[in-house]
Amino acid sequence: MRARALVRKRIAVVVMAGIVMVGATACLPDTQAGGPADPTLAGVYQALNSDRAANGLPALTYSPKLANLAQGWAQQMAASGTLYHQDLGALVGKGNFSAYWTMGENILVGPGNMSGAQMEALWMGSPDHRSKILSPNFNVVGAGAVHGPDGRVWAVLDFGGL
Repeated sequence: MRARALVRKRIAVVVMAGIVMVGATACLPDTQAGGPADPTLAGVYQALNSDRAANGLPALTYSPKLANLAQGWAQQMAASGTLYHQDLGALVGKGNFSAYWTMGENILVGPGNMSGAQMEALWMGSPDHRSKILSPNFNVVGAGAVHGPDGRVWAVLDFGGL
């Protein structure tokens, strides 16, 4: 009985965090000049665009709106201790994301001392993740990362097509 109540509370917290996370994106612009201020996320962003350039693709523009979504999701995964994708399909073309015609996501959990370049290299080493990084359908990206209670880093890239 006690375990069931604890599970219900945890589910309620996760649901509320998701609602707040999506609602908070309303005030943020879809794009901004430059990349993220955080050095780790800046490393991811620079590596993404370096790999895109090496493959004849234009650079991704940084999106504060997608960065907020990614950061919130990284926090949610770290809090739950579970690696799983959010339902971006439910956001495309609706509400705060009405300008987006497509979205995609890369997620990872790894050692807390991973650099941004190491994260991006890990994604590039996976065919599914690589396909998102090199997709010509995406022109904006947001990144988020958080260190969980166990010291591991939880990272998210949310891609969009505007």
